[in-house]
Amino acid sequence: MDIDGFRKFLSGRKIDQRVIKNSLNTLRDFELYLEKNGKEIESATRKDFYDYSARMIEAGTNTVDNYLSILRYGYFKKLNEIIIAGMEVLDGREVIENLSNRLASEFSKELRDSVFDDTQIPALGISPDKKPEYMKRLVAKLEQKIGDEGCVQFLNRGLRDRYEEWRKPDREKFLKSKNIDDFLRQKHVDFVAELETHLKNGTLFFTQEITSDVVDYVRNAPHIESGIRRGNKIIIKKIPHMAKEYLAEKVEQKKRYYYCHCPWVKEAFKESDSPISPVFCNCSAGFYRAYWEIVFDEPVRVDVLESLLKGDPICVFAVHIPEKLIASL
Repeated sequence: MDIDGFRKFLSGRKIDQRVIKNSLNTLRDFELYLEKNGKEIESATRKDFYDYSARMIEAGTNTVDNYLSILRYGYFKKLNEIIIAGMEVLDGREVIENLSNRLASEFSKELRDSVFDDTQIPALGISPDKKPEYMKRLVAKLEQKIGDEGCVQFLNRGLRDRYEEWRKPDREKFLKSKNIDDFLRQKHVDFVAELETHLKNGTLFFTQEITSDVVDYVRNAPHIESGIRRGNKIIIKKIPHMAKEYLAEKVEQKKRYYYCHCPWVKEAFKESDSPISPVFCNCSAGFYRAYWEIVFDEPVRVDVLESLLKGDPICVFAVHIPEKLIASL
């Protein structure tokens, strides 16, 4: 393990010395764990990562900082298996805690407790294949307590954090655009360019490998992530979570697995076409809602038009353009 190189890597990103010290200690512990099993970090697999994660959970060391330490080393050494596993742990980690907090604040603590009566917030770092069972129980209870329409309204406001600072630059780009169509065109151009950069550098786009086929697929489909305007709506389709595998796959259920982004649902598609109530896809609508509310600086409505959980082959959303902006179309 390249401790000195990693220290320089972290220092170059102006990370606090206390955090660097903790990161190095975490990496040494991970290295010792792997060595006892006849392995090393540079060849560690996702299974090795989650085996170690289970040990961290048992020891109470499964903190965000410790997972970030391992993830950063993955980026430093370009270890895709470690990057993917680390991102899987951190992506969407806030969802169930946000669900709990919002139930208490928007309804009551009593309702929250009745939904969570036999479900604890899962430990950070659990294996992805254990996540869907938590969400299936919670969504079933939620539907029972507040009804289908209540679930739609509640989930549509989103369970992810809003990532305000991350999305503010797009607000500035929108303000500099001629109109919404111009913004969407440039957004698509920028997205394709981002994927082309990952292809050129051999780096991951979040957790997926980018190939020339993936770039061509997105280039020819401007509705993917960027969106296209249809009247007073923006129609958006998700990029497959594992686009390379999705494009090559012929079996429909496997394609659903490769397509799904949700860390609280995805693994269940290995066994079922509809593992959780389709109402839960309104959480994904909430993800887009947060983005467009920041871009437009106006309240936004987002509808689920198609979703994997409803039996559709892909996920499609309609963003309703705010009334104040329609006149400029």
